[in-house]
Amino acid sequence: MGKLSILMPYRPDNGPRDQAFSWVKAFYKKMLAETEICISDCTTPLFSRAQAVNNAAKQATGDIFIIADADIILNPDIINKSVQLLNEHAWIIPYSRVKHISKKSTNELLNTGPSWPPRIHFEVSKTADAGARNFVGGLNIIPRKNFEAVGGFDERFLGYGAEDDAFGHSVNTICGPYLRLDTDIFHLWHPRVRTKSNPHYQANCALLKRYVDAGKSKKRMLSIINERVKD
Repeated sequence: MGKLSILMPYRPDNGPRDQAFSWVKAFYKKMLAETEICISDCTTPLFSRAQAVNNAAKQATGDIFIIADADIILNPDIINKSVQLLNEHAWIIPYSRVKHISKKSTNELLNTGPSWPPRIHFEVSKTADAGARNFVGGLNIIPRKNFEAVGGFDERFLGYGAEDDAFGHSVNTICGPYLRLDTDIFHLWHPRVRTKSNPHYQANCALLKRYVDAGKSKKRMLSIINERVKD
């Protein structure tokens, strides 16, 4: 097993997100004690997850990246299993279901110390099941060399929305398809940010469509990736 680096994009909100972030960071520090945690924001006024992930990658010294949103937890054994599976697969999406922890249970969880299994039995307000099998964001495990082969995330995506899908299409095309595990991840409650309220939403969708259309051609995909250098 190579050295692991967690890349965690995050911008403080001086509110509920900060509380969840502090707990999740402590969770990873305890559960994956030997793992480097790289936390980064971005320089754009509107939060750019793409740029924040790339900034975290520049800090990282590991040769395996765990790209983790700051509001997600899971059984840490799944991380170790996923790392082993990288011997046979280009990258891993370590979940098939997203279980959304209720606001009440999230608040209770934040008042306990980080552990697995958690010290409380939390209630799940919603489970994304069939739909989650189309999700590629939230938590990815990927060799550094594959992350770098596609130039990381495309920072032309501004705000939230589509950057993770574009990254997925680029890695699938250039490095090989992901393996999805039949397991759960858990999402801590916080006030939602509506993707469609992003003023760059339409431009993000148009850029994503180009990635989708290039998905069967390494040459076309590399052409889109190489545009970033010019931009």
